[in-house]
Amino acid sequence: MKHIFTKTFSRRTKQGFISIRKATSIKVYEDETNQQWIPFTDLEVIKYNRAKKIRLFFETYSCRERYSLIEYVIDHYDNDKLDRFFFALKKALKENGSELLGFIRLVDIGESGGVHHHIVVSIPKINVKGKELPKHLKRTFNGRKVHGEFVKNINKIMNYYIPKEIVELGIRKRTFVRSQKFKEIKANFLNNIHNTSLKQIIKY
Repeated sequence: MKHIFTKTFSRRTKQGFISIRKATSIKVYEDETNQQWIPFTDLEVIKYNRAKKIRLFFETYSCRERYSLIEYVIDHYDNDKLDRFFFALKKALKENGSELLGFIRLVDIGESGGVHHHIVVSIPKINVKGKELPKHLKRTFNGRKVHGEFVKNINKIMNYYIPKEIVELGIRKRTFVRSQKFKEIKANFLNNIHNTSLKQIIKY
């Protein structure tokens, strides 16, 4: 569809004020198959684009024979720098012969009003006994324990994330982030795993 025009009817939430984001404009598109104009709010467009990225992540890492998915939940604090969480996680993975392949992160507000980050990461398949994460995947952040667990049902968690409201943390504060590139394990991974190093089986 072709974008025709945008009409703004309200302003964004003031910086630093946490809330559920509201629509602030109408975007009108032309359906090029029948030349009809179709209106969407800016919020509908944002949710649509976010849903596409969420689906792409889970579709990319849906093969349980190649990938393990882990969900972490971190309470939101204004001064937290989440890049430090990812830096520490990448370091722990590297020290244990693994690698972070891709991730998504979105901000959510719980029923009690608590703001938190949902983070799902993909790593090469690991085999563990029971449901607990290995020690190196159990994380803390800024002195706080981080809840983490393996993703058991991909469709369930994907359909849980997609309809989530867009949270407003303030102007220029991102509330949905995905890794720039999703690294994938080659299709012949299982046949070559015993004869190939980790760096060779990751496709960049």
